[in-house]
Amino acid sequence: MKRLWHWPIDPLARTVRLALGEKRCAFSSVSALPWALPDELVSLAPGAIAPALVDTAAEVKVTAIGSQAICEYLEDAISNPRLLPFIANERAEARRLWRWSEDSFAEVNATLLTERVNQWVRRSSETNTASLRAGVHALKSKMTFLNGLAEARPYMAGRALTMADLSIAAHLSAYDYFGDVPWDLTPDLKAWYAKIKSRPSFRPVLEDKVDGTRPAKHYADLDF
Repeated sequence: MKRLWHWPIDPLARTVRLALGEKRCAFSSVSALPWALPDELVSLAPGAIAPALVDTAAEVKVTAIGSQAICEYLEDAISNPRLLPFIANERAEARRLWRWSEDSFAEVNATLLTERVNQWVRRSSETNTASLRAGVHALKSKMTFLNGLAEARPYMAGRALTMADLSIAAHLSAYDYFGDVPWDLTPDLKAWYAKIKSRPSFRPVLEDKVDGTRPAKHYADLDF
């Protein structure tokens, strides 16, 4: 049995859920609000945060903390389908863009996404407009880079779906929940996202609902 501590809007948790979906792994969900982590999660390991996975079905109980540790564990434990290519240079490119995604989108998470969560989920009385503007600007610049990749390649890292695609799509989907992704500015990226969004692993993500909010009207539309 696999148990995943996560919060639905968290892009890193979404990355893990997509990887679990691609690997066809069943798991049970445990809610873990970023601002109020449950004691059970905190006790898993020193400094434990969400997402966190505990797998008691393995030969030895496995506890993996953080999106990269979890996804690398899944890749080692379940080799089919591969989400990191077998060929070395393709695997290196997938890892490069996966890391780029987590590092680069951290800026957007800390500004735009945090403000949306404060506004619509936590119902904060004040909005940091400077933070929102900074997040919107940062998101647009990253989308320009990704649009170039989508124009040149079938998938972000090359010929096949990899962890790079899942991580990038997970982040964009979290922003898209609030309607903050300017898709019309990046048509090739939009076509790539529509392809990823149509995969069976994405269906649970498109069904996400967070208390106090409703996703943007186009959020679950495959022909947006």
